[in-house]
Amino acid sequence: MQISKEEKRNDIFFKQMIVIVTIIIIRAQKYKELEVEVLRELGFANWYSIPYFDAHITVKSRQALEKYDDVKYFKENREKLVSAEDVIKRKNNVATTLKSFLENNEYKSRSQYDKITRQIGEVLRNTGAYRIKVDYISSAGNNLGTREIAITQYGIDKFKKDPSLLMGKGEYNKYLKERQKEALNQKQHEYYENVNDIIDYANENKESLVIKGSQEQLDNLIAQLFDRTVNSIKKIKTIDSEEWEIIGDFMARIKSEIEKIVSANRRVLEYYESPDFLKIKETCEVLMSTQREFNEYINEKVQSISQLFGTRVVRNETINEDEYNYIRPYKKTITPFTAEVSATVFASAENNPLEYVVKNFYPNKKSYPEQIHKLYRLVEELETLRDAKKIIENYKVEYQQYLGDVPDFIMENDESGFYSRLGFANVDESMLTIEYKFSYTSKGGMAQRSFTVPMTEETIVELIKTLESKLTAKAFAKEQRALMTKKLREFIKKRDDFTCCNCGNSTYKEPNLLLEIDHIIPVAKGGCTVEDNLQTLCWKCNRTKSDKIID
Repeated sequence: MQISKEEKRNDIFFKQMIVIVTIIIIRAQKYKELEVEVLRELGFANWYSIPYFDAHITVKSRQALEKYDDVKYFKENREKLVSAEDVIKRKNNVATTLKSFLENNEYKSRSQYDKITRQIGEVLRNTGAYRIKVDYISSAGNNLGTREIAITQYGIDKFKKDPSLLMGKGEYNKYLKERQKEALNQKQHEYYENVNDIIDYANENKESLVIKGSQEQLDNLIAQLFDRTVNSIKKIKTIDSEEWEIIGDFMARIKSEIEKIVSANRRVLEYYESPDFLKIKETCEVLMSTQREFNEYINEKVQSISQLFGTRVVRNETINEDEYNYIRPYKKTITPFTAEVSATVFASAENNPLEYVVKNFYPNKKSYPEQIHKLYRLVEELETLRDAKKIIENYKVEYQQYLGDVPDFIMENDESGFYSRLGFANVDESMLTIEYKFSYTSKGGMAQRSFTVPMTEETIVELIKTLESKLTAKAFAKEQRALMTKKLREFIKKRDDFTCCNCGNSTYKEPNLLLEIDHIIPVAKGGCTVEDNLQTLCWKCNRTKSDKIID
């Protein structure tokens, strides 16, 4: 049976088709394999996870279609603003991933790669924006027009920066008030934190202050800080008030002054740790071996003043109590013999200080005789310390040749501390002058005032007279026996030719000899302050004798 030409042509065509189909199938298989690999590497489930349109809106007029925009959409769908931003972020992340893949991957040599790039291109066209499809559907159900609205991140940011675009007038005014309140509250807390930073800095450095007066300066600055800022911050009602700048400048000044105090003290402490100072100290320790006992004795004298006046305790007291807990507490240093009084008492004490010293620091009338006795002794001790101070100053002059070049800032800021670290007894004016302090602090610590009553020899005598005036005639007569005046002390020294009645040493032999007036029979044992019961002793002999009676 012969095959016709037509049959032959059909057979050839059929075979060709088989080959073509086979090739198509193979190519499809290879593409599928490539697609699976690419999707796996990209982390995609498929190519259709990113739709082109993200929202679909229907309007009922052509005018509505033409006027419909992103503002209209988000006014009607306020809750969609956040989700739209999330969609844009997700689309942008996908776009970034795809672009990065196209730039660098290992599939470029594969036969079906071009098809992959086309597919990726289609996905990329879906990214970049949140797209809204707006259809105009007639009442009959016919689609008479379509509009696309594409919203980018820029468009989202526009609404976030200016929420009024999506608000009515009343809602916007309410929003403005809330925002202003939030901004004001944030501003207040910002300033409170600035105050806290200054307080923290002060608290951290309080223990390292060695320069005389630094602690009091720091306390006063913090008190000013509280007084000027805490209430003022609370009272400011607008974010644009000029008061903010004024308070800010004030805080900056306070901070700067505190930093200067701390810096000066650190500089002093650094010097005391330096080789230069340690060399001076080593030299003085050798030279001062003969004076060490004298320095110890003078330091004992200084301590005895504390004993005469009772416990001289330095305490810390919180100077600001913030009911809202915005401001961290600060404890100022309260010096000994400080009375915290009311505004009325404070004013009265200013006019009659000694009377109020008695009321606040000598409340027990039964102890007046003992207190008077202590005050007489105090006068004696202070006079001795003044003499000792002159002697110590003479020693300092003698030691100048061994000190070398001491930095000026040390002698200007901490002269007493410098010599004290070298072993010299420290007798400064603060030790020679006892002070009673009256302090008034308003409720909340916002206003503070204080004044001191220095106990000079003249003031102590006046205080003694005030206390004596409150005694009975019998008790007054008894206390008069203990009266030691400066004139009497000088008389006894001159009578004894400035010579120790026990060892015979004198200021003629030892110019820097400290002489004291001793009760032969101590007052505590019935001795009176009269010429026959007084003698001149050098400090060594007086230290040895103490309150004993020596035959």
